[in-house]
Amino acid sequence: MPRYIILDNVTGSIVADTLDLDGAPREEDPLEAVKRFDGLTLEDKRSYALEHPTAALNEAVGYIVYVAPDDYPKIKDGQDQDVIDAMIAACEPVAFVEVREL
Repeated sequence: MPRYIILDNVTGSIVADTLDLDGAPREEDPLEAVKRFDGLTLEDKRSYALEHPTAALNEAVGYIVYVAPDDYPKIKDGQDQDVIDAMIAACEPVAFVEVREL
C-alpha cells in the first residue's frame, strides 16, 4: 500500500502522513488520501481535481502529494522546515490535488 505525505502548497507545511491518518495506510490513490484528510479536518464541501505535481506551480490552491519510501520515518512536526526539506528530498511527488470551495 502506498504511503502518502501531503503538503499544503499555500502554507508549505506537511498536513498529513497516511502512515497514521485515521488508521494505517490504505489502498488508495492520492486524490482519495486528500479527500480522507479533508474529511477529517474540514466541514466545508470542496471540489477536487487530480493534476500532475507540476500543476502546483500555477498558483492553484491545493496539496502536493508525495509517496514515501517504506522505511521513511513518521512525520512528527509538519511545520519544521528541516523536516519539510528532508521529506521533499527523500520522497517523490506523485500528484497535485487542486481544491476549490463550493
